Amino acid sequence: MQTVTPADPVIPDDASALGPASHRVQRRPSWALRWSPAAGEILLAVLTALGFTYWGLSVDNNPVSRVGQISGLSTLQFRLAAVALVIIAVVVWTTLRCGEQVRRLTARLSAAAVAGLATGYLGAGQVFALRGTPWPLNAEYGDNNRLLAWAGEVVHTGKIDTFYPPGIPYALGYAAKAGFLGGEPAFGLKWLFIALVALTGPAAYLAWRLCLRPLPALAVGLLPALQQTLPHKPYSPLVLVVLVPLIAKLLLWLRASPAFSARGALVRGAFLGLLFGGLFLVYSGWHLWSLPGVVVAVLLLFPYRRGPVRGLLLLGGSLAGFLAVAGVYLKVLLGATATRDLWCSGLTMTEPGYMGTTPLTNRAWDEPGEWPGMGEFAGLPTYTVVVLVGLGVAVALGLRKAVVIAPLACFASAWFIRFWIAGHMEANQEVQLFPRTILEIQVALTALAVLACVLAAEHLGRLFTAVRSSAPEAVEGLARARRFTAAGTLLAMVLAGGMIGSFFTNQYLPTPPADQLAGSLAWNSHQIRKPDGQCPKYANGGLCRDFPKTIGVNQADFAQTSLVCEYPWHQQNALLALMKP
Repeated sequence: MQTVTPADPVIPDDASALGPASHRVQRRPSWALRWSPAAGEILLAVLTALGFTYWGLSVDNNPVSRVGQISGLSTLQFRLAAVALVIIAVVVWTTLRCGEQVRRLTARLSAAAVAGLATGYLGAGQVFALRGTPWPLNAEYGDNNRLLAWAGEVVHTGKIDTFYPPGIPYALGYAAKAGFLGGEPAFGLKWLFIALVALTGPAAYLAWRLCLRPLPALAVGLLPALQQTLPHKPYSPLVLVVLVPLIAKLLLWLRASPAFSARGALVRGAFLGLLFGGLFLVYSGWHLWSLPGVVVAVLLLFPYRRGPVRGLLLLGGSLAGFLAVAGVYLKVLLGATATRDLWCSGLTMTEPGYMGTTPLTNRAWDEPGEWPGMGEFAGLPTYTVVVLVGLGVAVALGLRKAVVIAPLACFASAWFIRFWIAGHMEANQEVQLFPRTILEIQVALTALAVLACVLAAEHLGRLFTAVRSSAPEAVEGLARARRFTAAGTLLAMVLAGGMIGSFFTNQYLPTPPADQLAGSLAWNSHQIRKPDGQCPKYANGGLCRDFPKTIGVNQADFAQTSLVCEYPWHQQNALLALMKP
């Protein structure tokens, strides 16, 4: 992670990506001294996330009854507040009693802990929602059906034949084949998804720490990560919130590459390439939708005059690292270009320019025209207004900075691809997953809105410093107040994590399918017999069914040749018509 000094700006200039020149000529501290704080951040973020998730096992309320759900949510919220209180108290105490170096280290470790705590709440919420059942969220339905079928192929044949990213199926298949999980990949899918939900916050924070100081990295990484919570498919948002800051780091290093040695440029590029490749194996869509914008950004920031050879070595190392990890799968994916996506959901039929929050219930689509409705400001939802203002401020104050260019490139790329594919949907009779671009657009815009706040605060700090001589007392008072910036930021972030985490956890708590809520996914998991032959404790009416002995990919999904888009209310009306005598 990047080393910064008290004099460094919150968002470093791209030219200083290696640190101040004075540091490069001074004798460097030992390896252990330089990397132990970074190792502490990583360990603390991960252990906090997984530890709070594990704590969710002791929540003994009924996850199916509404009274039990409220008690369970409140128990998790109380525990979150108690841990947060300890963290804030430590930060305030070190602010008042300790020197600058200790204060910075405390803020750094506390930011990592808050990142783990926020999504650890989500993980604990999933543990509570699935209390009493060994099966994953949504059992064998939805995307789980294909993941488990492919994992089963790995168990029996050692390989799979699909263009879908192979990371999850191979991980589950090899774990089951090695004797873990009781030989049943579905048992591993439950805990794998819970772990990925919990680790999304630490992953986003640590990725942005490659580019930003702790507090900005916490805000820029955590808010988009919380916004895109998908407990039934957590690997997709995790890849997205990590990919954007890695692109920013690539651009930062590209600009700084003339100062690298040839070996340094190559190694740095290979390091990023390996990370890009690993993410590609887990979920590849974000790479494809970001690629055009990233290519443009690379062409704009390439050091044509100062050191093109080092720039080429950096990019070449990145490409080599990527191909070393994901080259085989990339070849499979490129060979499947004729594959057509014909799945047409309610979101596919939504007005394509809508960029606001999306509902977690089918009720929003029960009647035509009800959603999305007229926004609060000139027809725009509040969220859209906020991120558009943030976009403008970020561009105005930081367009030359790689940390702004990266999410801006991802946004622009997904924006154009979205409308290109949607514009040809009728002629080509295929969806090609274009509705999912809204997730990348939201992550990029939210990150830019937070970066706008960081940049504005940095500019205000410079302004007050400039007027120090004319009003020293006022500036001195501001400096005293700024001592508690870390405590204030951490408090805001942990409260945001608790509130957002409680919202999403509540949405996914078990509810009957007739309610048309996301909670039906957890409800399904409680209706399947356990390996010991008993029904889960909270099965509806004490009745349950057996888990399928074999799971196969539904070939009917691939046999469809034409695009069929129907609103949910059409399907519901058709079902009611069939039920009439």
